[in-house]
Amino acid sequence: MTTVQRATLPQVGKRPRPAPVLAMVLVLISAACGPRLPNAGEQRPDVILITVDALRADSLSCAGSPLIQTPNLDRLASEGILFSQAMSSFVGTTAAMPSLMSGLFPSFEGITEWSPATHSGFRHLSDPGENQELTDNVLTLAEILAADGYTCAGFSSNPNLTPQSGFDQGFHHFEAFSAYLANKARNRRHPLLGHYPPADVVVDSVLQWLAGAQPRPLFLWLHLMEPHSPYLPPPPFDRLPHRRYTPATDLQINEALYRIVIAQYGLAPPPQYAAVATLPASAADSLEHLKALYEGQVRFADRELGRLFAGLRDHGRWDRSVVIATADHGEELFDHGHVIHHLLEPALEELLRIPLLLRLPSNDRQGRRIHALVRMVDVAPTVLDYTGIPMPASGMDGTSLRPLIEGQAMPELTAFVSAIDFGVARSSRWKYRRVKRAFGSHRPGESLFDIQADPLESNDVAAEQPAALADMRGRYAAFVHRLELRGAPAQEPDTQPADVDPEVRERLRALGYIDE
Repeated sequence: MTTVQRATLPQVGKRPRPAPVLAMVLVLISAACGPRLPNAGEQRPDVILITVDALRADSLSCAGSPLIQTPNLDRLASEGILFSQAMSSFVGTTAAMPSLMSGLFPSFEGITEWSPATHSGFRHLSDPGENQELTDNVLTLAEILAADGYTCAGFSSNPNLTPQSGFDQGFHHFEAFSAYLANKARNRRHPLLGHYPPADVVVDSVLQWLAGAQPRPLFLWLHLMEPHSPYLPPPPFDRLPHRRYTPATDLQINEALYRIVIAQYGLAPPPQYAAVATLPASAADSLEHLKALYEGQVRFADRELGRLFAGLRDHGRWDRSVVIATADHGEELFDHGHVIHHLLEPALEELLRIPLLLRLPSNDRQGRRIHALVRMVDVAPTVLDYTGIPMPASGMDGTSLRPLIEGQAMPELTAFVSAIDFGVARSSRWKYRRVKRAFGSHRPGESLFDIQADPLESNDVAAEQPAALADMRGRYAAFVHRLELRGAPAQEPDTQPADVDPEVRERLRALGYIDE
């Protein structure tokens, strides 16, 4: 498999990065002055970060799913902490994953058009002429850990998270599975097949690398595409005993799904793909088949994570690691009339809520459930806290969750989403939505939802709750002000993104990333 090797940190990155270099120097100075270690006299923990693409918060049995069985993630939760109200920073990978890795909220303030030059939400932080999705001016968790002596290895199965998009920043070893994908491209028998390495291939690669890995401390990140569409789980997960299936093939079900995906963006679907009306089953039964395939993908990913966890135990790393499992965003399965993840509605709950499990070394704090709202941007500060590394001078939007984890009180946190057409502020109870400009069926204005009483966001209570509305409006306004202080552009960038390899473009199309 093709990998990107990074021998030393100075080789990481694509161009000089003045502001982060200064921040990195300050990190090193702070570390030299003696960072606070979480356990005096003990070696710093390894950090294992697992991201599972498009995994809904309600798709784990430990989170209350009545159907989907996820025994390995359940065990992780039983040995650690489950956060029941974890919020992503965005409803798509290209902005959510840089947010996770930087502890910063992506910003679309001042941006008027969605394009490859702007869709990461960090374009405005870049140097003139920058065209990467994750700009070099963003200081990542891998860079911070590498500067403090961690060996950093990344394994990415998503075409948006590659060296070409700048996602290898800070990693000494980065596997993007180029050889595997090139072989699949040569032997592809259907347009929806072979566009990402499946979970078993990713875990095999991680375990092979671990066998020859350097001593601690280690930062290991792996990203699994399951259960991202197309939903095509391998046997035995393609036929689960408690689910209903139709006479249609799994490919036909996914063809119908992709016709809907493309049509909901106003584009002409491929005529060769089966339409729902042509399937040998009712629409309701076809939806059940589709949900069964999504569940199969989740269960396949869970099995492979079980192999990963066993490998970490075999290599003596499990009990010395901070292990985090989360997702980049959720997924809609016709909860509000749409499918997969999208910007057709203002960050619906099924897209914004994500699982978040955290296990500390030696099972400390095991079996806890934390119901306070937490955010994706809080993950990186929490990792730094438990590794004893100071926050970078450049700062993060998130805050360490260590007080919550250790049973202490913390001020209520607020989750935010910045998007081109809308913005969102979310507290533990309230969800404030501001539509900036008309899109779809939405007109400019604000609304408020009581998420505890109305999780489907069907009843706007703005008129009935003026105090809550004013409070959430103020939180959202302060958030936008902070983003604007970062230096969002007054107009679209003049530069165009680098040409995308045709095979990568085909992968993006096949995975539902519409770029027409």
